[in-house]
Amino acid sequence: MSKQSYIEKGFIEVCKNRCPEQSEKLISDMNKRLAVLRKETENESKAMKFHLESQILPGIATYETLSAVMCKEQALAEIHRIVELHSLKMKKAVSKAARFAGMYERFPKIFLKITQKTFGRDAGFDYKIYDTDKNTARLDMIKCPYHIMTVRYGCPELCVCFCDSDDTAYGDIHPKLRWHRTKTLGRGNDCCDFSLSYIKTE
Repeated sequence: MSKQSYIEKGFIEVCKNRCPEQSEKLISDMNKRLAVLRKETENESKAMKFHLESQILPGIATYETLSAVMCKEQALAEIHRIVELHSLKMKKAVSKAARFAGMYERFPKIFLKITQKTFGRDAGFDYKIYDTDKNTARLDMIKCPYHIMTVRYGCPELCVCFCDSDDTAYGDIHPKLRWHRTKTLGRGNDCCDFSLSYIKTE
């Protein structure tokens, strides 16, 4: 049995607070839908399954389930809030790491290495990395399973929750680090253009 994701936990809280009389049925419906999604994606790579299990499939299952008892806009807002709260926790950890022993100077390149490892081609991602100076990491994500899977299951709007989570986690993590992005696949652009730079100050 897979470990319960933060999205599933957040969904349970929403059900108990927003729909107490229906909560047990909604949780059961969500678990049934999640089981179907897992079965349909069981042949995906181990690397992709990390993303499927931790966010993508729970996101789809909970969004579909909530959409049955509230309008899609409300359901999307609930999922967005759950993902955002998780990203804020990540932001604290990232900010702490960036501040540790002057790590901010090397953080752009560390970010790039982590991205290549966790969001690699074996996980269903594809990207273009740009040659930059040592203080900047820049890449365009041109293929993303978060986008692919949400489109496949008829909820492309859900992808925006995950796109926004990057901005929440990496924006303003340190005065000397600048996070910049102008495009996202989730909003219909041709790529997600990521840039993280160390800003030298006198």
